[in-house]
Amino acid sequence: MRRFRKMLLKAGMKGPPMRRFRKMPLTAILLSVLLAAAPVFGSPSGASPGGASHSDASHGDAPHSGGVEFAFIDEIAPGDRCTGLSVFHGTEIEEFELEILGVVRDVSPGSDLILARAEGELLENTGIMQGMSGSPVYKGGRLIGAIASAWSFCKEPIAGITPIEEMLRAYDMLDEMPASTDTPGHAAGPAFDRITGGEVRRSRVAWVSKATGIGTGGDPERLPRSSTARIPETVLSEIGVPADSAELAPLNLPLFVSGHDPLFLEGARGVLSGLSLTPVAGGTSEGGSGSEEGAAELLPGSSVGIQLVRGDVNMTATGTVTHRDGDRVLAFGHPMFHAGSVELPMVGAFVHTTMPMLSVSYKFASGTDLVGTFYQDRRRMVAGRLGSAPKMLPLAVTVRGSAGVVHEFGFEVLRSPAYASLFSSLAVANAISEVTKSAGPADVTLRIHIVTDEGEIDYANHFCSETPAFRSAGELATLMDVLLLNEFERREIERIELEVELDETRRWAAIERVNADRTVYAPGDIVRISVVLRDWQKGLTERTLELHVPESEQEGQLFLWVGGAQEYHDWESSRLGDGLVPRSYSQLADLIDRSRSEDTVVAQLLSPKPGLSLSGDELRGVPGRAVLAMASVAASGAAARSEMTVLAQDEFTHDRSVIGVHQIQLTVRTER
Repeated sequence: MRRFRKMLLKAGMKGPPMRRFRKMPLTAILLSVLLAAAPVFGSPSGASPGGASHSDASHGDAPHSGGVEFAFIDEIAPGDRCTGLSVFHGTEIEEFELEILGVVRDVSPGSDLILARAEGELLENTGIMQGMSGSPVYKGGRLIGAIASAWSFCKEPIAGITPIEEMLRAYDMLDEMPASTDTPGHAAGPAFDRITGGEVRRSRVAWVSKATGIGTGGDPERLPRSSTARIPETVLSEIGVPADSAELAPLNLPLFVSGHDPLFLEGARGVLSGLSLTPVAGGTSEGGSGSEEGAAELLPGSSVGIQLVRGDVNMTATGTVTHRDGDRVLAFGHPMFHAGSVELPMVGAFVHTTMPMLSVSYKFASGTDLVGTFYQDRRRMVAGRLGSAPKMLPLAVTVRGSAGVVHEFGFEVLRSPAYASLFSSLAVANAISEVTKSAGPADVTLRIHIVTDEGEIDYANHFCSETPAFRSAGELATLMDVLLLNEFERREIERIELEVELDETRRWAAIERVNADRTVYAPGDIVRISVVLRDWQKGLTERTLELHVPESEQEGQLFLWVGGAQEYHDWESSRLGDGLVPRSYSQLADLIDRSRSEDTVVAQLLSPKPGLSLSGDELRGVPGRAVLAMASVAASGAAARSEMTVLAQDEFTHDRSVIGVHQIQLTVRTER
């Protein structure tokens, strides 16, 4: 009987409830099959049961039917009996009945909404579930739309249905795409802002982010942090949700995370709170497909997933296929990210069970085989093609724990510039959480090697963190955003290698005092200084540095400045102002090199005379008159004055993070 039901589904008999056939004689069943198949095989595509084509309808031509007829919103009325398709266990598509409650016009410009109440023992117990997004709904065998929204804590299984005519537009977008699709877009997605509190001020990459205005950099005035990066009200309105409503909302997509740590999962919920994703502890289906028969063919009502991370950790968001026309697939009835043109991995999905919840229930599922690519992520649907897989971003992670044990992880992450950093960082945080604790003080040494289409970037930092897993992930995310979202040149990241060493202790040092060998120097002299550090739980450590007074330096006052990385970044931002902002990609790369790891102590010999930054590059040794003459260039934005001029600079690294700053006034005399 199950095989026969599948034949009926493929024959287009999605409207009549299947249980009606259980009570029919065999001859009546065969007659019904023939009658149902007649419109499919005996009439042109798009012909309605009454003989009129869809081109006669008020909505114009039905541009894509794939052998399925449509009923547009003008044909829907309260009391209509409809049938929905979805998977509630395994890969078997099942039917459920619905009654149309009404049609809501103009929920946003050009968009309508259909309201319906589902029936049946299962849905009356669970309500409309996460994972049902995209479940097709039929009236008399004609597709009217996809289940896309619901109410939390609703006592009845009432759903919001996206009209099919608003989803079919995505097919035109797919057809108009070039044969080879480049990774599109530079729009910023929600930031991974787990470099929190005082730690963001010490992070070298956060300083670069703040200087460039890319990512959050800990500055809420630059870009919104993910804690406030909810779906914009304009987007809510576009997908048919009143902006001031806390009730009707698009169904979140359950995001199943394998290899999870409980603390990581809780942190991931906070990071993803601005997206329509609900992280859930999950796993992978045995053998990939989750069924003995292998991966199920994607049909209307099939479970489908978007696999954002695959490998040693899998992160798969699941929903339902609404319509298929050849190799083209429509799903969800609402956006994934509302990101426009994208390249997202399309996978099958296997539903293990349904999880009844008091708020919103969900299907517990796993991603299966990679079957294609979603290319469109629009306000009323996602759309893609079966077949070719998208190009993914390889990410290798090596974690060395306190016991010296080395753990290696391999991932592939979606390449979208707006979201690659977010999900790469989540994969990294998950991997580190598997090896060591997600929270609690730890000393971290982080190294990141990024290969781009135009060269390589090496980044290292040594820091003490209360949230080592998320802090390390935040460093990677911010660095990726700085590169991918820069305003100068488009960059593609080809692969990433990340190494993390963790010591589950608190290790830091403070600059106790700074001494110069004397206070009066002549041009050409060497300024020898000693820096005394007080290591936490270790005692005092002394290091020496040397700075050269330029031969051309005239008599006057000089200043010796010595500080840790945090103080150095603050000092450079204050001293250079707008002159710190890069004007080209090469200057952006130089700024990354100019930033300092948190275990670094920097010493500068400074002249009180003003300096000059030209197009983002600091000019040293420029005569004072030249600085004044060139100051007029600053009006063009190419040049900026600095408060002081660096004559010489030296530094050393310690075995732990360093904080503190000291300044000493020196004198230059031509005769002693």
